[in-house]
Amino acid sequence: MGVAGAAIAGGAAFAIGSIAVVYLWLRGYLILGVGPPRCLERERVLRLVNIGYPAGLEQVVWQGGFVLFLWIVSLYGTAPYAAYGIGVSILSFSFLIGWGFSIAAATLVGQHLGAGDPDGAERSGWRAARLSIVSMVVFGLAIVAGAWPLARWIIDDPEVVRLTVVFIYVLGGLQPLMAMEFALTGSLRGAGDTRFPLLTVLSGLVLVRCVLAGIFARLDFSVEWIFYALIADYIVKATMLTLRFRGGRWKTLIKS
Repeated sequence: MGVAGAAIAGGAAFAIGSIAVVYLWLRGYLILGVGPPRCLERERVLRLVNIGYPAGLEQVVWQGGFVLFLWIVSLYGTAPYAAYGIGVSILSFSFLIGWGFSIAAATLVGQHLGAGDPDGAERSGWRAARLSIVSMVVFGLAIVAGAWPLARWIIDDPEVVRLTVVFIYVLGGLQPLMAMEFALTGSLRGAGDTRFPLLTVLSGLVLVRCVLAGIFARLDFSVEWIFYALIADYIVKATMLTLRFRGGRWKTLIKS
């Protein structure tokens, strides 16, 4: 079935996974159950919506910016587009570690704040950031070291392989900044500060990465420069998140 088969397989995998999670939740097999019949009181629902809608809007902005960036990459042909997808897939082994620390940071920060321990919440956030940086850098270096054989193992097109390696070198070098983004975004979400991560995505991905990539494309720069736009994106996001978390305003956003 070719490309259509890959698309169907991906969609089926997500659908089956979602159904399985909902089934386990409704049947009470998960630690966090549905709750008593009156658990969804009006005040609680409003608080959930107030905290949750910026996170949902963040994903809308992120997906929109991602599509725009890929459209710019596609202007250079199928080889760069394929290289981007392959590079992201290979580096996903490192990204998943960051996601794990993001979830851990959100959980621990929320628990400490709920227990009236804002200093403990801050320590947990910074600890998650440090561990995320160390772990992602180790995995990132391993992937960068094996970039050529990994790329050749997935595809045999010389140009796609070359661009995949370039992309891996660029994004592999950004693993510390990505680790900061994962951990501190999770920390802020755990504190209920979901609006600021939305602002960072809008600033870094849309206003910096996509705008720079568009300018480079307009000036007929090589596609490597489009990949370099990611550097500015992650510098902006990591800086904004670090300053926000260090400022400490997130400690008092949600009143118990």
